[in-house]
Amino acid sequence: MTFFYLLLALGLAVGLNHPGRLWRVLAQVGAAAALAMMAWSIWLANGDGTFALRAAADVRPLLLNIMAGIALFVVLLLLGLLPAQWRRQVEVVPDWNQRQRWGQIARLLHWTSAVLMLAALPIGLFVTVLTPSPERGDFAAVHNGVGLAAFGLLWLRLLVRRASPGPASPNFAARLNKLALYLLIAARAVSGLALASATGAPVLGLHLPQGVPLPPARALHQWLSALFAAAFAAHAGAVVWHHFALRDRQLIRRMLR
Repeated sequence: MTFFYLLLALGLAVGLNHPGRLWRVLAQVGAAAALAMMAWSIWLANGDGTFALRAAADVRPLLLNIMAGIALFVVLLLLGLLPAQWRRQVEVVPDWNQRQRWGQIARLLHWTSAVLMLAALPIGLFVTVLTPSPERGDFAAVHNGVGLAAFGLLWLRLLVRRASPGPASPNFAARLNKLALYLLIAARAVSGLALASATGAPVLGLHLPQGVPLPPARALHQWLSALFAAAFAAHAGAVVWHHFALRDRQLIRRMLR
């Protein structure tokens, strides 16, 4: 399943940045379908007793349902923007970054990483509400693999930026948010490996040496995940605000055709 998510993320990243309008529309429909499936999976957990097994004070089922609601909102947004996507003319994008826009390589790495992280967050939270079972082990293995893949992409993104610096962040808050996202992706990966060592969960089919205490490893990974979710939401919210409220169409166009 990890390989499937890698292919899905890369396919969506390529499609959304393709010069052909048909490819972009198909990728946008694919992104909507993937989010709808995620929301549907969470909805099923409400009816099959998965969430009913949790204590009344457990907020994790509520958080997953909030994620499902946000996913459905984004689905409607993506579908509603399909006519505009079809009509829109795009410019040629060079492979490497320029001072005023990101290159094709950076865009593909950015969106592939974004899709992987969007998948890792709900999967990881879903693992924590499942009772010990082979199904939980499968979800944990996918979560670990996807998180490690995002960590590897982070280093590729940094190398690309080193080779060809892209546009500067528009303000201090944006620079701080980007730095926080980079640091949290790396920290979450390291804490995830520590948690896998503590629980014995496989990472890409391999079992790490055990010896890390479970309670601190779990607490650290949960706190880092919460901080990353907040930073990710702030990043996405700022882009949406600039694009729709301030009508700054150039901000998102620097990273998306």
